[in-house]
Amino acid sequence: MAFNTSGDDNEISNINITPMVDIMLVLLVIFIVTANFIKVDSLNINLPKASVSDSNVPQSVQIAITQDGKYLLEGAEVTAAKITSRLSSDIKSRPDMRVTLAADERLSYGTITKMLETIKKTGVTRIALSVTSSR
Repeated sequence: MAFNTSGDDNEISNINITPMVDIMLVLLVIFIVTANFIKVDSLNINLPKASVSDSNVPQSVQIAITQDGKYLLEGAEVTAAKITSRLSSDIKSRPDMRVTLAADERLSYGTITKMLETIKKTGVTRIALSVTSSR
């Protein structure tokens, strides 16, 4: 097998991908190490357990009730009146809007029912209750 050694027609016959693989592995290690330091803000709500839960819930408005009875709308503390006004205005532009209610498992049934009534009065018909899987 003869090689052309003149400088005019030299072609690269192979590509060395080892440096690229090294860089990708270093980036992967950095990502894995730093992922442990990312803190996700979460609500201090103990959701009730259910044997079957739907994890494929489409995007919806999130309402939460903490153990001490505070209302949270999309993570911000609000009053029941603010929830009513926000849902009433949102339902006009999105008639098929879904509201997901997350309530601490230690809350009374009456507290949750009162919030469900508040949501229904705004015209929202699609309400989901947030639970955690017991598996």
